[in-house]
Amino acid sequence: MIQRFYSGVKQAIDRRGTIETMSDGYWPDLWRELSDRFRWPEARGSSGWREDRARHFDAASKRKSAERPDPLLDFLLENLEQDYTVLDIGAGTGRFAVPMAKVAREVTAIEPSSSMSAFLLENAAAEGVSNIRLVEAGWEDVEVERHDVAFCSHAMYINPDMVGFVRKMEACARVACFLLMRVPSHDGVMAELSTHIYGQPHDSPNFVVGYNVLYSMGIYANVQMEPFMRPWSNRNLDDALERARRHLRLGDDATHDEVIRETLARRLTLRDGEYYWPDGMRSALAWWKARD
Repeated sequence: MIQRFYSGVKQAIDRRGTIETMSDGYWPDLWRELSDRFRWPEARGSSGWREDRARHFDAASKRKSAERPDPLLDFLLENLEQDYTVLDIGAGTGRFAVPMAKVAREVTAIEPSSSMSAFLLENAAAEGVSNIRLVEAGWEDVEVERHDVAFCSHAMYINPDMVGFVRKMEACARVACFLLMRVPSHDGVMAELSTHIYGQPHDSPNFVVGYNVLYSMGIYANVQMEPFMRPWSNRNLDDALERARRHLRLGDDATHDEVIRETLARRLTLRDGEYYWPDGMRSALAWWKARD
């Protein structure tokens, strides 16, 4: 069932714990702040992925595909026609480009990393797919013709200008736009820690912020929500601490370690020798029809 998620929120708690009224630019500005913090240092100003990281990414993607069904991919494929052309922005190693190419007439894969592109071409060949056109460039730099569908899976996070990113998608789509984004846990540990450290609950760009950016742009997107969450787990609290610091982009800063350890000890559940988080992985597919 397609769900529609509306935002009527116009207030936020500031760093002092008081209520402040949001301006119309609150969500785009928050996205920019989170994107600037989210990007790994080696990714800032660079589109490159080392080959070992691309190989690890490809292997993890294939493992996840083999382990469980993907209802969001199924939904996407059901909404493609045989004569459609599809634009896949930040196509990676072809997790979506390859199955979409089996349904659509042609897929244009935008991927700036040569290492990721090499795996994409290898995966397409292994599946007997020959209708993927690869463009090795960043979305900000590339100029492409209009396609029927514009699609992006998780590649928008490193782009601080979410409004510009989406407007360019819309300009390239005749039929519809699709955005696949991470959904944070509503009561997650990361939200609690991020609120303590940064003054707001979002540790990185995500669906909640992204949907509100769309809403602020006058886009009333439909939402297909992944029906299950895959909870995080760690072998011990030290590993959980490292996970938290990594997600919060704290680097070597140990200033907040005491608060993080106390929060983890209080909120994680020890079960069968593993510490389980209330946080986990879940995605949502936001989509809307192209405007005339």
